[in-house]
Amino acid sequence: MSELRQALIAQFQHRDPAFDPARSENFCLALQIAPEGIIVCVLDNLVNDFLVLEHFAFRKSVEEHTLAAQFVRFAEQHDWLLNGFKRIDIMVVTDAYTLVPSALFDSNQLATYLQFNHTLDERASLLTDHLQQPEARMVWAAPAMLEQEIRRLLPNARLHHHASPLIQRTLTVNKNLSGKKVIAHVHSGRFDLLICEGSTLLLCNTYRYQTSEDFLYYLLFACEQLKLNPEALELELVGEIEEASSLVGLAKKYIRNVKLGNRPVEARFAGAINQLPNHRFYTIFALHYYA
Repeated sequence: MSELRQALIAQFQHRDPAFDPARSENFCLALQIAPEGIIVCVLDNLVNDFLVLEHFAFRKSVEEHTLAAQFVRFAEQHDWLLNGFKRIDIMVVTDAYTLVPSALFDSNQLATYLQFNHTLDERASLLTDHLQQPEARMVWAAPAMLEQEIRRLLPNARLHHHASPLIQRTLTVNKNLSGKKVIAHVHSGRFDLLICEGSTLLLCNTYRYQTSEDFLYYLLFACEQLKLNPEALELELVGEIEEASSLVGLAKKYIRNVKLGNRPVEARFAGAINQLPNHRFYTIFALHYYA
């Protein structure tokens, strides 16, 4: 068994017969690369069908400096990814990011923006995403070797921070709604917390957590800072979380309105993908519409 197969475990795999890797130029590819694993998604954007979803988890979380080697091995084992797609978008999960209003953005100050809140690896690649809602730039740091390998293997790929499609999607969906809303995107060992009022972003942050109590502490602390009453607010949970989990149960004890979110309603989902809970894989689906 190869080193890659020892390191990765398939969590979910569905490939619809309508997807032919030999005709990849007719489809759009999205990837999520994280220290916890890799997600692959393929969309037929002519008919708006998600045809492929594959989720592979590392047996143990890898360090950012080894993520590039893991990605290369993954691409070697899934060489159809290199066939040449109509569009390729890659989302990298990293905690090193900050938002800068577009009116104040200076492309020569990327390191300065990030160093306010993060200690940067001098070898990191500094990248930006343009967000239309809010009118801002996402400034973020990616492992330099990972960016280099992505550019080498998939030279036409567009790179994005993992929170960019989440922010864009959230503000677009809620732009005509009144009142404040809290969205928590949960993934392995961390969650992204967004608080918005209509299309106005009030807070965006990522927290590391180990227990449900940790999650609740950070959530309630953020609400307290913005003077939000847990009895009155609505919490939407998306991502890799089970409805019957202790995290959801604990949140419902302290917050009156807790619900699980929905994936993009504009699209159709083939086969077993459509059987997944609607809140799962939220950002990989949202990436197609953000990008």
